[in-house]
Amino acid sequence: MLTIWGRKNSSNVKKVLWCLEELNVPYQQIDVGGKFGKLDEPNYLHMNPNGVIPCLQDGDFILWESNVIVRYLAEKFGKNTLYPNDIKEKYNIEKWMDWTGCNLFFPLNNS
Repeated sequence: MLTIWGRKNSSNVKKVLWCLEELNVPYQQIDVGGKFGKLDEPNYLHMNPNGVIPCLQDGDFILWESNVIVRYLAEKFGKNTLYPNDIKEKYNIEKWMDWTGCNLFFPLNNS
């Protein structure tokens, strides 16, 4: 079973959890970050040396960075469901996913 490390009220964690729910993939979620702390503990830093959330654990495979995690999940569990086969359509989606992280995230968190 997949494990998502991060608190549910983080926009980046929400993005990953939403993807998992859309794909109907079972997972467990462990609260870390914010009031839960633990980001500076050696075990967490071993998984994610940046000490931020989210972090995905898929067996012995670890990923961090929410957009990368979403891309991984879409490819592993959602062939032809979340991403189109057409390369131009796919990268139009990629453009908007990266745009949200650079342009939408900051204003929403400061409102």
